[in-house]
Amino acid sequence: MSVFLHFGSQVCMLCSVGYHLFSCHRSEKTSRRWMALDYAGISTGILGCYVSGVFYAFYCHNYWRQVYLITVLAMVLAVFFAQIHPHYLTQQWHRVRCVIFCSVSIYGIVPTIHWIWLNGGISSHVVQEFVPRVVVLYLIAAFAFVFYISKVPERYFPGQLNYLGSSHQIWHALVLLMLYWWHRSTVHIIQYQHRQPCPEFVSSF
Repeated sequence: MSVFLHFGSQVCMLCSVGYHLFSCHRSEKTSRRWMALDYAGISTGILGCYVSGVFYAFYCHNYWRQVYLITVLAMVLAVFFAQIHPHYLTQQWHRVRCVIFCSVSIYGIVPTIHWIWLNGGISSHVVQEFVPRVVVLYLIAAFAFVFYISKVPERYFPGQLNYLGSSHQIWHALVLLMLYWWHRSTVHIIQYQHRQPCPEFVSSF
């Protein structure tokens, strides 16, 4: 299932590259199409992170694995369909887009808390080993989002960071770091699950 993470990450970055290359196209229609593709890439990247994390976190809990995978897929599909709305890509809907993507990302806390409970709480060895990785993931994502919405540092140095050092470049660097961190974390949990066979009886709830 780690292939989904690789695929999602690559699609996310390739769509972003395409948008930044062609967003300045003289055709507004073409520019908006590339913007839509960029947002679709972000959704695919988020889906890749979820699929790999949920599949191996709930490796021994088939019922909940299916529940969370279907839920996340439905949420991402809803985001895709939201892009059909004629006002979705407008500047007026900037906050709405931020809220939508933040909501989909923050939802990951729900399966994380459930996974902690299924594994015996905070005192469990496996929880202490992997929860810090999830916390770091969200911290990196939070820092990236802060730079994205605050437009720091260029808001304090207008015109001086057009080529290097802008908030959007920092955002991309942090997103890349986040994807790499989650890739390493996924590899770690895969190795752990393969070393630890599932118990014969696993509670569904």
